[in-house]
Amino acid sequence: MKVETLSEKDINAIGHAFGYYEYAQGEKGLVSAYSSKDAVVSYINGYVEMVLQAGMLYTTGPQQEAFIAYKRCDEKVGLKAGQKLIKGMFAGSSFGEVVWMLSILGSGGSSSIEKKLKKKKQKYLFVGLVCVREEYQGQGYMRKALELAFAEGNRLGLPVVLDTDAKLKSDKYRHLGMELAGVRTCKNGSKLYELIKYPDSTV
Repeated sequence: MKVETLSEKDINAIGHAFGYYEYAQGEKGLVSAYSSKDAVVSYINGYVEMVLQAGMLYTTGPQQEAFIAYKRCDEKVGLKAGQKLIKGMFAGSSFGEVVWMLSILGSGGSSSIEKKLKKKKQKYLFVGLVCVREEYQGQGYMRKALELAFAEGNRLGLPVVLDTDAKLKSDKYRHLGMELAGVRTCKNGSKLYELIKYPDSTV
């Protein structure tokens, strides 16, 4: 179901789940590109506000146990929605810190799977966020959230793509039906794992 409104408390809960995620030992994650965990929370809060404004945020049910944001690759995010993300970026970081963070995010190169699909002129569904609220984690809600995007991909006949910055998350996505399409390394040593799920009709 599409999310129409979220309280500030609920938005913060999503941001906190990302900012305070426990990475495996020896794994950096993109959190290392930010000045602090709270800066990650601010950024994710802005992202959530953006996709909410753009009508691209969905949840698993009335209790909003988990959230997923997705859009077709050719869908545009409006200026008003985009301003929410910019506000979130600068809410927890200075201008210099934002520039540094963006340089790290861009240093892994462009997505190889997205480039491959674009070269083939193949449209796809892009997942920008998957989050299970902390009190519901370990109860199967990640699967339920992903199934919303998979169902839309099947309806449109489009592959679903996403990337994540943790091997454990990547392994979970693979367990839930996605394929690892590539791994990119950013200049700070963090990695981005690219995953794809083709529509069932083409398997």
